Order: sequence, then C-alpha cells, then structure tokens
Amino acid sequence: MTTPKPRTPELYDRMQYGLGDEVQRWGLAGFHGAPGWTVLRTAPFELLMQGTPPLLVRLSSRLGVPAFQYNIYDSTPEFLMEVDAGGRVELSGFVGQEITRYWNSEPPIERLETRFRIIDPSSVAAWAESAMPAARVTGWLYSPRANPPQTDFDKLREAQRADLLRWLGQPGTRIDPESHEWRVHPAHIVRRLAQAGSAFLPAEECVEPAIKTVFGGPNSKHCDNLFLVETLLPHAPMPVDGFVLYAEASSK
Repeated sequence: MTTPKPRTPELYDRMQYGLGDEVQRWGLAGFHGAPGWTVLRTAPFELLMQGTPPLLVRLSSRLGVPAFQYNIYDSTPEFLMEVDAGGRVELSGFVGQEITRYWNSEPPIERLETRFRIIDPSSVAAWAESAMPAARVTGWLYSPRANPPQTDFDKLREAQRADLLRWLGQPGTRIDPESHEWRVHPAHIVRRLAQAGSAFLPAEECVEPAIKTVFGGPNSKHCDNLFLVETLLPHAPMPVDGFVLYAEASSK
C-alpha cells in the first residue's frame, strides 16, 4: 500500500483506462450505500473485473456476499458482471465496440440485454421507494412503425415495445403523447432489470441513474465516474466518509 501525493492526471491516464500490467498504481475507495450495500469505486474503473477469476469474484467469496459491477460505454452499450459468494459469475450486455470482451467469444443473443440473474433487488428497491418517494428517472418510447413489421428484427422490436408499454402501465406511468417521454421511480427500473425484457430502457438517462439512486442511497451522487476523475486519479481527499487505498505495481 502507498500514500501518494496529489497529481495532475494525464489526458489519457492509464490509471483510468489501463488494463493489467499497463497500470502502475491502483486506487480503491469504499463507502456506505443503501442499507445492506457498500459502494466500491476503483481506478482503473474495470479493476475489479480483471483477473482469472476476476477480483470481484475473489472479494465476494472472501466476504461471503454477492456483488455486481455495471458499466456504460460511450453512453449506450451496457455491461453487467454479477458474482455470488460461491464463485458463480453471470454476464450480460457487451463492452462498446469490443463485443467479445469478457465473453471470449460472441455473447449469446439472450445475454445482450443487461439483466440481474444473481442479485435480488427487491429489498433495496422497496427501501428506495419508501426513503425517496419523489425520485424519478426518464425514458422515451419510440413511435411505432407506420407499416406492419416485415423482418424478424422488426417484429422483435415491436414485441419489445409492446412489452414495455404493458410494463409501464403497471406502475401507472403517464406517457407524454407528443414527446413520448415517461418518468418512473428508479426502484421500478431496478426491479425491471431482474426480469426478462429490459429493452428500450435508456442506459444513460434511465438505467445508470436508477442503479446509482437505489443502490447508492444517500451517497448516490458519488457513484458515477466523476468520483474516479475528481478523487482517485488526482489523489484528492475523500468527499464522503469511507476509506481509500492505493497500491503500486511491483518493480521486480
């Protein structure tokens, strides 16, 4: 472990984007999230997903608890890694243009949408709904095709749209007739992520803020990449009660 001095990050900083041996210094910070949850922030941001088995697996096994990491790449592609205390790993989504990354081959088509398969969010979602009743995230519903769907992909998209409409009707969500915008409590989004068919949930405007709000709880504002950029990379003081650790790569 080390206690580094403050620094000015590089434009393309390996402590942020590097993988494996490219990274000479790692950072790890932790703080309280929602009841029963601890938030970990790392530099590089994929640190816990690396290794064989991934560091996230080893950490989860040591602590005897499930864990997950959810990432967004270039505002759209999503990737979710879940692990349980027994070493089981579940993957869904994909990493930007590197669609085979972490999969080691083409991901199964049924795994392209992010979905919780290990994590049961029911308790934390119920807490968030009670503790933050006014919280909302936003999504948009695309307009249906003027002509009947022709291809299998068109039919799949229409079926997914119809499924989302049915789901939005369950919490009584109003859809603006002009903009097709809808707003819903983030707890509903997190519950949706544990069900099949999470298509048409915008990642950046909807899914990411829902996960941060529900699992991050009172410290949700520290659960995005700004924490990495403003705290871990420059080695700045912690903006929240918790811990921070840095480690140097061996020079041997």
